Amino acid sequence: MNPKSLASLHELAKFLTAETQLSRRIEDLARYAAQATAAASCSISLLTEDDSGTPCLKLFASTETLPASAWDEKPGAGHDIAGKVLESGRALLVTDLHRAALAPLPRARENLGASYIGTPIVVEQRTIGVMNLSNRAGTRAFAEADLTLAGIVAALIGKSIQAERLQTLLRSRIAQLTLVREEKEVANQLTGGTLPPSRLAKLLAKSFYKDLASAGFEPGQIIEAAGEIIAQITTDIERFGKRLARNKLRR
Repeated sequence: MNPKSLASLHELAKFLTAETQLSRRIEDLARYAAQATAAASCSISLLTEDDSGTPCLKLFASTETLPASAWDEKPGAGHDIAGKVLESGRALLVTDLHRAALAPLPRARENLGASYIGTPIVVEQRTIGVMNLSNRAGTRAFAEADLTLAGIVAALIGKSIQAERLQTLLRSRIAQLTLVREEKEVANQLTGGTLPPSRLAKLLAKSFYKDLASAGFEPGQIIEAAGEIIAQITTDIERFGKRLARNKLRR
């Protein structure tokens, strides 16, 4: 491994050990991952669940400017290249996307090369997401050494996501109570950090409702509590939007 790659990996490791919440810095994470692997672009998709509870990938970060539709898509296992990586649980190295028998091809290939790496993000032997890399136009195709480096980066990302999910549980008393009540299999997923945040939120919401109902709160009062949660979320979204606007002005 050359000194530049080592330096980039060191910067990524420093970024991942920072105290602030990783979920709020995931766009920066994609940028650091691209630098560490010398890729032209990097995107990170994590496993979530759709409205019916079916597991699917959702795009969480990308160093490219993508259309709004890209952020709304939730492909399942085997649906596209990232879905194939999710389904197999194995990394995929493509030297030339145009010659490979893979479809559909990743979008937004302008200014990017034809070489591609998709590598699973694994926690506790479970794939929780996929990291996608594209090489630079006019440069050599990715090789096995690049695939190995991508695997190292994905492993670092997986451990960081696992640590953040465990910290979320530790910070929430409701989550701790839910952990005690749930069956062993679900409890293992909670403590292992493999449960999608969307499902974790649903479990906590059910536990919160049961606690309020068993304490004697009326349905109308529980609805008022839910309304207060929505109000707090709305306030946070407004603050986040203002902060983004300020950051854009500074740039």
